[in-house]
Amino acid sequence: MSEKPCLRIAIIGAGIGGLSLSAGLGHMAKERNLEINIYEAASRISEIGAGINVWPRTWSIYKSLGLEDVLLPLLPEKPNDSMRVYFKVRKSDQPKGVHIQDLKMKGGALRFHRAQLQRALLSRMHGQLHLSHRLVSYEETEDEVTLEFANGVKATCDLLVAYDGINSTVRRCFLSKHGKADSPSVNPVWSGDTAYRTLVDADVLEANFPGHRALTNPVMYTGKGKHLIVYPVSNDKLVNFIMCTKDLSKNGTLFDGPIASTCPKEELLDQLPNWEPEVQALVKSSEKMTKWIIRSLVPLEKYASGRVALCGDAAHAMTPHQGMGAGQAIEDAYILGSLLAQKISNADMVSKVTEIYNAIRCPIGNMALEKSRRCGNLCQLLGPGFGNVKDGDANLPRWKLLRITKGYDKELEWVWKESADIDRARALAMLSSSQGV
Repeated sequence: MSEKPCLRIAIIGAGIGGLSLSAGLGHMAKERNLEINIYEAASRISEIGAGINVWPRTWSIYKSLGLEDVLLPLLPEKPNDSMRVYFKVRKSDQPKGVHIQDLKMKGGALRFHRAQLQRALLSRMHGQLHLSHRLVSYEETEDEVTLEFANGVKATCDLLVAYDGINSTVRRCFLSKHGKADSPSVNPVWSGDTAYRTLVDADVLEANFPGHRALTNPVMYTGKGKHLIVYPVSNDKLVNFIMCTKDLSKNGTLFDGPIASTCPKEELLDQLPNWEPEVQALVKSSEKMTKWIIRSLVPLEKYASGRVALCGDAAHAMTPHQGMGAGQAIEDAYILGSLLAQKISNADMVSKVTEIYNAIRCPIGNMALEKSRRCGNLCQLLGPGFGNVKDGDANLPRWKLLRITKGYDKELEWVWKESADIDRARALAMLSSSQGV
């Protein structure tokens, strides 16, 4: 007979966060007899998506999880700690764009193609993957959690980890079971942002606009109520493109309609009539464009309790304006995985593990969510001091333009000045003290 597992873990969702937790447990808890089951609603792991931004804080986590070797081939060069430009910032809602400032940080930023990152994580997956398993509900007792899936399958676990995204079934059940069925955090709300996403072929862009700066640099193009983030991915063969527009009157409202749809490039060009030529070239060089309604969560009061933990977008779905959505999901995996890797974390200790996970991650996840919102306003000239700025105003003084970059840089400073290892050490100290170790 095989040895009974010391802990049965169910991960709902095989996205970047769920796969990072699986891979992390395989590395940190290799000496432990963990039973890990990953349940994915889709019938296959689809290799779709655009660019994912990884800041130094997150790259350090991936190195700690033993993933550096499998991720390095996805990058044009090996990361280092030199000061690097993470965005060239321009005011572009005028025929002649204005360079505002190069934003720099130690280590810069790493940019992955989402599908390539997901494939790399799948190669290090630890546990059993179950496709076509859409969770519909769960029941928690003192001893275990029973899962029920749409295909009729039932399963049990000691710990349920929700990486099931912004429309999380686990979050809805979790809030209901804790008397919060009417919480504003049950359903995601519209941020007022609409995002247009695509990947631009670098060769096409070079042909249409030789020497375009986005071929080799990350660039933020700002304008009143709109901004674009572009950067090279896939070893500079593609340029990730996202343009966001803002309707402040829709912030915090529920959106009833399709969240994602295809749209012609002309829809963007109509919104950018006087923007500088290099922005126009990016749009004209694109092919398939997808339009997304950007939603986020009203911050949750807690991410975990008992035998259930919410992670990633299920816990803190945020706008993309700080490039931290994936990073925060990975941090959730790092802290939770570090706790679960400890020998004292058996089935009887799960409630203590989730209590510590919540104490560490809930304040930081909610902080990142709010910082992302504020960064979006800065990028679109909607923050403090820009109330009277008009679309296409070409006469803004430099000191006012620098408010954009200085504010953004300040909001983002923590991702390279602070290390997630500090939070990990705090979490492990709390776990040890709970047992008098």
